[in-house]
Amino acid sequence: MIKSRDVLKKNGTPVLSECPLFALKHILRGVQYEADRDISGVTVKKVTNDSRKVVKGDLFIALRGYKIDGYKFIGIAIKKGAGVIVSERDFEAPEKVIKVLVKDARAASALIAANFYGNPSKKLRITGVTGTNGKTTITYIIESILKEAGIPTGVIGTINYRIGGRRFPAANTTPGPLELQALFSRMLKSGVKDVAMEVSSHSLDQGRVDHVLFDVGIFTNITKEHLDYHKTVKKYFSAKVKLFSKLKSGAVAVLNNDDHMVSGLKNRVKNRVLTYGLTKISDIMACGIKLSVDNAFFAVKTPKGSFAVSTRLIGRHNISNILASVAAAIALKIPLGTIKKGVESVGAVPGRLELVDEGQPFKVFVDYAHTEDALYNVLSLLREMVPDRNIITVFGCGGNRDSAKRPLMGNAACKFSDSVIVTSDNPRFEDPSAIISQIESGIRGEFSNYDIVEDRRDAINKALSMASKGDVVVIAGKGHEKYQIVRDKTLPFDDCEIVREILAGGRVQGSPLTMQRAGQTGFRKR
Repeated sequence: MIKSRDVLKKNGTPVLSECPLFALKHILRGVQYEADRDISGVTVKKVTNDSRKVVKGDLFIALRGYKIDGYKFIGIAIKKGAGVIVSERDFEAPEKVIKVLVKDARAASALIAANFYGNPSKKLRITGVTGTNGKTTITYIIESILKEAGIPTGVIGTINYRIGGRRFPAANTTPGPLELQALFSRMLKSGVKDVAMEVSSHSLDQGRVDHVLFDVGIFTNITKEHLDYHKTVKKYFSAKVKLFSKLKSGAVAVLNNDDHMVSGLKNRVKNRVLTYGLTKISDIMACGIKLSVDNAFFAVKTPKGSFAVSTRLIGRHNISNILASVAAAIALKIPLGTIKKGVESVGAVPGRLELVDEGQPFKVFVDYAHTEDALYNVLSLLREMVPDRNIITVFGCGGNRDSAKRPLMGNAACKFSDSVIVTSDNPRFEDPSAIISQIESGIRGEFSNYDIVEDRRDAINKALSMASKGDVVVIAGKGHEKYQIVRDKTLPFDDCEIVREILAGGRVQGSPLTMQRAGQTGFRKR
């Protein structure tokens, strides 16, 4: 077997070889590997880890995924013409196929992706946002500030990926390394200078953002979420913290001083730190806060000066998101006047306390809140702003996800709502009624202000029919999503559109879940 050689160096500094970008030796630069032959002069057309996308001359990486092992698809990749296979385990291959064996295919794929696309993150100014809540809203605010500054910006996040004014579907909050580096490369070619991206705990744990260099790293908060994957809050936090090991020299860490985990994080960050907060003394703070169900007014205090803000993003959690964005913009050396205009230009963020207004005499908000903390933030905020009106909440919990949060979410919903309708979310491969029973275990005996309507469309219809003038209806859990996942089917379902249809007097036909369950209503009252 021929082993990889050290990277060429000049005066002790690594330099790129003269090999073109598609040369295999260049693509494998820095990777520890063993090849079954001399690879000098070998080229590949494309790099992929999806056997369905392989064409003749491609390099296929056999990744061991969370659910699927790419090793099983090596044979398919070979049949489709792959010229090079990267794998952790040896395999049978025809003479024409080059075998490259590595210790860790996932780690190798991140470096291979960066090499193949020419390390585009080094040429972009990238702000990464991690934490349980607020990531999407913060990227929208930062995008607005940078747009106001006249800086071409790309966004990578939960709702979609955006390059300038163009939008692309988002398969994951943070894509895999090959897709991510391809996005960066595309952004560069489109003239993008800055990128605001959500960085999920899964992506950090799985090495998807390895070899991505950040100019600003933002930490929002940690609450109980994704424990089906991380198992403990400590491991979840440890995954999030990895973002701050990927900051460039001279980069800035932006930390939420109100979060209980930040004190330990400050000591681990080697870069300059800017803090923000609503309750604790911080570098960036808000004062004189005035809230309503329509807008928020407050003043922002920063080391560079103060300014007043009027925003349509309501709630203290959104003020916290704005402060994080202001801190990031200051780190990026954006003038305060530009920051103010950018913040105030942001309207509704899809599925984040998104107002659905069809002229009805009550408010309807669709929100992505799918954790206890997020639901608590939204409902406690509304309870404070409309103390004399009814709050009617519709929510459920996703299947095949952390089940420990289900009773806690039920408790938070009933505590701050006058009426709660527990329903289905994305049940996936779980029984919807079993999920609902787990939610109910956190409220049974303590609260009586809830109904159970398993069909989500029927639940929304019931909530709207209960609302009177001045009331507030909250439909939580799915937010921007335009689908419902029932077993292995992804079926059309958009909370906002369902609300509009019902308010317009449309016929209630039943949700995809009802149709899947052959007409069962799943209704019972408590």
